[in-house]
Amino acid sequence: MSTTPPSPELSYPAVRNGLDFLRSVVKHLDGPDPGPRAVKFAVVHLQAATEILLKAGLASLDWKLVFADPDQADEAAYKAGDFISIGPGKAITLLKKEGVEIANREKKEIERLAVERNKLAHFGGTLSAAAVEKRSGIVLEFLLRFIDDHLRIELDADDSAHLEEEMRFVRANVPRIRGYATAKMTKLETELVRLKHATLRCPDCDMWALVADGGLLDCRVCDRSWEPATFPLEYAVYVLGHSWREYRKTGQPADYCPECEDHTLVDEAYLADAPDKQRSFCFGCSQAFDDLDNCIRCTLPFQPRADDDLVCGSCWAQALARD
Repeated sequence: MSTTPPSPELSYPAVRNGLDFLRSVVKHLDGPDPGPRAVKFAVVHLQAATEILLKAGLASLDWKLVFADPDQADEAAYKAGDFISIGPGKAITLLKKEGVEIANREKKEIERLAVERNKLAHFGGTLSAAAVEKRSGIVLEFLLRFIDDHLRIELDADDSAHLEEEMRFVRANVPRIRGYATAKMTKLETELVRLKHATLRCPDCDMWALVADGGLLDCRVCDRSWEPATFPLEYAVYVLGHSWREYRKTGQPADYCPECEDHTLVDEAYLADAPDKQRSFCFGCSQAFDDLDNCIRCTLPFQPRADDDLVCGSCWAQALARD
């Protein structure tokens, strides 16, 4: 008869599992300049933690809600973890229906996190440390609040003690993982002061470091670049906070620019030299406009030269040519 002791049964409840991934995120992003490998694992583990903890919160309300097909909900399969579950987007939708507060910005960052996780895990994409720090900070802060408000009360004494220990570690380190972008902004301060008139907030790292210069759109912190034709949508959604749905039918939220005549003008932009002042701005020619109006003949935007100007210069020229 064998005397080999039985293998220990592995038991790792969802909340403990999610907290373990959170600890890993903090460790990977700790330091002045996380390397590519650390950034990759931070994104992958943060997405895993987010998905696990969202589903744990949903299961605390009703375990059947985490099944992708509610008609297939089976308690034995749920306890064994042997079923197809919903994704984080669906979990957010169901949690909001149950009264859980999740801000649109938090929802967008969680959704972007899932996309970036897939790129990194499956296709070997790359992300800047600054962009990852920004996204991780927002998602981590949401998860800390979510755990306090919706998961803590469901735990037994042992799990509650473990939660307290892990949360102390994560909370103590969350402020530190934003250090890279802040440090780089400090180094860039002198350079960016001279470029305030053409500097906007970056949709990736959230810093006032995206310089628009003659059709070139480059963030000096996260080193990402954009094309003028596609950037207006990124800016509208991830800086201004508008919904993708607004543009499903109309496409890019950009208009005709009276200066360069490309469709790269937005009517709501904020520049570092006056961050609270709404302006029209062209991402094609990097021209800012105050008080643009629409021509009553061609309906295109134009810069009036007098208060009573109703027609743009092109339409005036055409009318004079016919006369």
